[in-house]
Amino acid sequence: MKLLKTLIFDMDGVLVDSMPYHVEAMQHIFDQMGVYMDRQVIYEREGEKTIDIVRLLLEKARIDKGRFDLEAIVGKYIEEFNVIAALKAFEGMPECLEVLKHRYELAVVSGADKPIVHSVLNNLYPKIFSVIVTGDDIDNGKPAPDPYLKAVEMLAMQKNECIVIENAPVGVQAAKAAGLCCIAVPTYLERQELLQADLVVMDHDLLIDFLLDLRAGTPEACIKECAHSVKL
Repeated sequence: MKLLKTLIFDMDGVLVDSMPYHVEAMQHIFDQMGVYMDRQVIYEREGEKTIDIVRLLLEKARIDKGRFDLEAIVGKYIEEFNVIAALKAFEGMPECLEVLKHRYELAVVSGADKPIVHSVLNNLYPKIFSVIVTGDDIDNGKPAPDPYLKAVEMLAMQKNECIVIENAPVGVQAAKAAGLCCIAVPTYLERQELLQADLVVMDHDLLIDFLLDLRAGTPEACIKECAHSVKL
């Protein structure tokens, strides 16, 4: 029987209240391009690699992707994000993870670009995570299982020693496709969009209670036990 040893966190919407800045940065770039952008797509596809989101946004706008240099769009978006972002950690999360790092191995799996991920974590969660996987580190991003499988490999853990914490449908899909237990918090979307997760907690206060209340056991047993003790 494998016991819980690792917690793997998505970044945007779980650790950092950042998605409005991602949306605003992309909106600025699309405005410069003279292309309509459906802002809701970014929230719904949160966790995917940025270049894949750009492709989808152009498809939604019925624009031939061949008209634009997608890598250049991503580069401009990163620059814009770094200019406008005034990021903050969700209240209580840094203190929570300071406690958890003495109990578990902690990792981040994000679909965001490497410069953004490392800048955010270095500023808001320094020396917390032993493994960081970004959208630039894999070929196939969420909802493919590859990002989470890479993290498990880098951690030298077994799948049944890990729990994933997500807030986006594609992230939950990726975690489950990788064969991992997953809990979700509906930061920007409705709860029903995350029901593929093993457990949904309704806000970050409850998420923190859940994480700090984790006990020794298998990931499945930990989730089941804490679900009874935390008001979900």
